[in-house]
Amino acid sequence: MKTIDIFLDGPGGSGKTFLYSALLSFIRGKGDIALPFATTGIAATLLKGGRTVHSGFKLPVPLLDTSVSSRRPTSPEADKLRQAVLIIIYEITMLTKDGLRCIDSLLRDLMNNDKPFGGKVIIIGGDFRQTLPGVPRGT
Repeated sequence: MKTIDIFLDGPGGSGKTFLYSALLSFIRGKGDIALPFATTGIAATLLKGGRTVHSGFKLPVPLLDTSVSSRRPTSPEADKLRQAVLIIIYEITMLTKDGLRCIDSLLRDLMNNDKPFGGKVIIIGGDFRQTLPGVPRGT
């Protein structure tokens, strides 16, 4: 497959989860590997086989600008990431830039490819309308 990076945006109830599920079923129905990840455990349960980004990509807590994934390149999970023809990251609006950078770095390393996300087909999505603005020193 060709390298494709897509951001899927839509308000709540517009069918993002339905589309993710349909894409997962289509890819898996062809016998290929499609991996869904989400930023929260609740969101991960909405997609068949879903895992949190922290679990699937072995992201550290807390995520800092110097953070790196602890996913071993020789692990079975790393092999699955390499073999995946589609990776979905659900509710990306809840992930920090450091988390996204860490995922990008891991996939570039695993794929030995300097293209964004190691050249993998990635669909990220969420709804920024459901995310509150950050207010410095706000309570």
